[in-house]
Amino acid sequence: MIIQMKCRFFSLEAILGMVAAFLFCSPNASAQSYIGGSFNVSGSHKSVASKTLQGNAVQVAPDLGWFIGDRWAVGIRPRMGFSWSSLKDDSQRSRNFSLGINPYARYRLLAHHRFGLWAEADPELAFSQSRSEDREGTWILRSTTYSLDVVPVLTYQLNSHISLESRLNLFSFGVEGYHSVGGNNDQHSFSWGLRATTQDVLDSLGDISIGFLYKF
Repeated sequence: MIIQMKCRFFSLEAILGMVAAFLFCSPNASAQSYIGGSFNVSGSHKSVASKTLQGNAVQVAPDLGWFIGDRWAVGIRPRMGFSWSSLKDDSQRSRNFSLGINPYARYRLLAHHRFGLWAEADPELAFSQSRSEDREGTWILRSTTYSLDVVPVLTYQLNSHISLESRLNLFSFGVEGYHSVGGNNDQHSFSWGLRATTQDVLDSLGDISIGFLYKF
């Protein structure tokens, strides 16, 4: 089930304020630091009107954070991604580059043996540029996205220093604002939604990212 509605109560200033709070608040002396990150590569191959659409994407997101006590963690993730796609036999190609900053706070809900279940709130500010080409010409589109998501995170502790983690994006609540400019295009949008789906599980698995943490 996917529920999405338009609303106007969440502003860019609020997102930037939350980002600033995460960036400039120093963890207390008892905090334990960690590093980590994720690296995602994906590809697709589809048939569209008897033509072949191919796409690929790469994303890198290093992670720096601090555990505060037994239940809290705060951190920040810079994110960089690149994707490209083409529609064969129709001379259509597109490329996209994105760069984002993602501070976050995490609270542990459950712990069982080596497993942990966390709730994570993560505001993000991201910038992207897309270049599209076809027989009629070339278009460049620049966009800014600001968002706040609450996502469950599953962790598994391999040893006293290394843990694996997975953000279960197929269950989430979020708000998002979007602004894009390019050519004669100037768009603004804002939305919020609750997502919980068990349909088309194989496609939904693409929304699950796996990373690691090394605790000092």
